[in-house]
Amino acid sequence: MGKTITEKVLSRVTGSDVTSGDIIFPEPELITVHDWYVVNFDKALQELGIKELYDPDKLLICTDHEPVAVSPQASERQKQVREIVKKYGIKNFFDSGRGGHGHIFPIEMGFVKPGMFIEAYDVHVTNFGAVGALAIPVLIEITEVLACGSVWLRTPDTVRVNLIGNLLPGTGIRDVAQKLICDLGAARVDYAVVEYGGPALASIDIAGRHTLCNTPIDIGAKSVLVEPDQETVNYLVERVQGNIELIASDPDANFREIVEYNLTEIEPQIAVPPTPDCVVDVSEVAGKPVHHAFIGSCAAANLSDLQVAAEIIRGQNIHPDVRFIITPGTQEVMAAAETGGLLKLFTEAGAMITQPGCGPCAGGRIGGMANGETSINTGTRNDYGRLGAPDADIYLGSAATVAASAVTGRITDPREFLS
Repeated sequence: MGKTITEKVLSRVTGSDVTSGDIIFPEPELITVHDWYVVNFDKALQELGIKELYDPDKLLICTDHEPVAVSPQASERQKQVREIVKKYGIKNFFDSGRGGHGHIFPIEMGFVKPGMFIEAYDVHVTNFGAVGALAIPVLIEITEVLACGSVWLRTPDTVRVNLIGNLLPGTGIRDVAQKLICDLGAARVDYAVVEYGGPALASIDIAGRHTLCNTPIDIGAKSVLVEPDQETVNYLVERVQGNIELIASDPDANFREIVEYNLTEIEPQIAVPPTPDCVVDVSEVAGKPVHHAFIGSCAAANLSDLQVAAEIIRGQNIHPDVRFIITPGTQEVMAAAETGGLLKLFTEAGAMITQPGCGPCAGGRIGGMANGETSINTGTRNDYGRLGAPDADIYLGSAATVAASAVTGRITDPREFLS
């Protein structure tokens, strides 16, 4: 019997023949921790009497949930993180203004390669699957990983999703990602790795693959990855050191399920509150007034997302009743957007640009909402309170849908601007 990508990665890092269901102790090749979670793991290590990390060179720390301290408490948290970084001798520390979103810039900077095994104290680390890495969130067990080098893992099954067809005008990869988790449902992907393949991958850039790898974790998947290909190589060749080795599941690999998904059948989608898998065609909610719009988060903060928004906003003004916030994912994206004139276009239209990072998606710490308001945004989740206010409605859509809605002041089908 052949192996899935997940089984191959875990076999390599454990030096054993791993199959689905095996209990193993794999050592990650990269560990990522964000913001105040650093304070949490340091406190836990102190309580255990542990003074050194198992391998500090594997650890990458970044400031992205709260890149701009907006309170004395936030400033104090950032100070604590900097002190902890020095205490443990952590080399890979990317403070505010030095990286951006921790689920995006490590790929840009060459920390992530196909076939790597990564663990993190944040669920959307699955973005690293965009280049074929196996990235698994371990949350509070990160303390054990940092202290001992690994934590137990039951090897997950794999659900293979073969993408076919072509996107229709006005429809984006975010629409596909949202519709897919709605159609699959939590039971089919529970504790499974969602592995994307199929002929349509050739037309999806790395930014789009970020989006594909971002959503299934929110309905219970264990991880998500894209089968790496020539697009992966083209993106990484000048970013990583050493060889780029492509990895693929064997033709006779044992999948929990194989799903064929046709991009041509997808229309613009909206996730309605309170869960990201409660998805409808945009026509079902079109016309609902909005007060807040946001493009950013680890699901949609790459340059191509901003370019799509710019196509719609060019020559328009943001509706006077809408606060429109744009958060570029990384410093690299911010610089490219500035060079390309996108930031000027957005601000002249009435949008606000924030420091690269999570933006409002991180609990509404920057640019949140008030009770009774409605937001349309590209964030990862839409539960009540996600953007600060417990009595505010959050609708999720593509960058095109958000931009169109910010202009009209109501949830709008982006195809109205493309006809």
